[in-house]
Amino acid sequence: MSGVGSRGALASIASLQPYQPGRAIAEIRRLYGVDDVVKLASNENPLGPSPQALTALRAALGEAHRYPEGGSPELRRALARRHGVAPGRILLGNGSNEILSLLARIYLAPGRNAVVAQYAFAIYAIASRAAGAEVREVPARAYGHDLAAMAEAITAETAMVFIANPNNPTGTMVGRTEWEDFLGRVPRDVIVVCDEAYAEFVTDPTYPDAAARPDAHPGLVVLRTFSKIHGLAGLRVGWGIASVDVVALFDRIRDAFNVNLLGEVAALAALDDHAHVERTRRVVEQGRRFLERALVALGLPFVESAANFLLVEFGEAATVAEALLRAGVITRPVTGYGLPRHLRITVGLPEENTRLVQTLAALLGRSGPAVGSLAQAALVGDAR
Repeated sequence: MSGVGSRGALASIASLQPYQPGRAIAEIRRLYGVDDVVKLASNENPLGPSPQALTALRAALGEAHRYPEGGSPELRRALARRHGVAPGRILLGNGSNEILSLLARIYLAPGRNAVVAQYAFAIYAIASRAAGAEVREVPARAYGHDLAAMAEAITAETAMVFIANPNNPTGTMVGRTEWEDFLGRVPRDVIVVCDEAYAEFVTDPTYPDAAARPDAHPGLVVLRTFSKIHGLAGLRVGWGIASVDVVALFDRIRDAFNVNLLGEVAALAALDDHAHVERTRRVVEQGRRFLERALVALGLPFVESAANFLLVEFGEAATVAEALLRAGVITRPVTGYGLPRHLRITVGLPEENTRLVQTLAALLGRSGPAVGSLAQAALVGDAR
């Protein structure tokens, strides 16, 4: 590559801060010599993959040498039926991250801007800057999206707005009234990406559920994923609902087989595994309540969450995270989000939540009857 433009593009890409994923169990075993490791860092399903998906995967392994059908039409049709839209309105990607990156590539460019919230998912800003666009970050309100301020931040050069609902890494939720007011203020030619990766964990009746009203704005793109509630994070299958025009542009630049054969097979089976979804919801809701009570007993502030994780304030968060790693418990530092005093902690199984709480209590020197009784309650399933 040569020329000023090429050098400028390379410099722009080199200036990006890459996304930092949660640390893996194998890495912690290798680095710290801990055999029994609990991972509460990446918001994965504590119950594991959908059992029906596992059965389908085993049956499909013998076909792994074949390419999947281009465009994954069967999965598109299944998602379209489930959500009452035409198959031509379904986006499919190698995880919702790929969809986010390709949407930015389509709609953003030098001279355009994207509006994001402070503390929002890092990929929004990374994808926008990779496309050469300006990122207009709007200060958070109570760790969440201030949609009124985000609407005010839209200019004639704004091409996209990114909303995470619930938000990662804070767990905050935007309610229906605020969401509808916001959409009414966004120009019709602006793409509004509503990332609902954690929607299935929400129990609040005021949750707007953008996937149920995909026509609420002409430029609305609603994203979901099989990584969380369905437990298929390792297979990388994301999807969304958008207008036919958006999907047509997206399909022109996506990779030919961006959803792999095994991912599609597993996703199709997981869609019908309602028992696994309901059990996951129940385990996460009970576990979140247990952790909230335990954190109160430990005197640790946290942000109220609508998702399957909690953002917890420690002060010396890096020190606590390191001590937890040495004890075999992986949590997620969020310094890269501008939150150096916090850790994001995924809700795990009862025994994993109990281990976290007991380890924290020992590290902080705050063990006592309240913490002990909470831990015992979690082990016997009383996490109310």
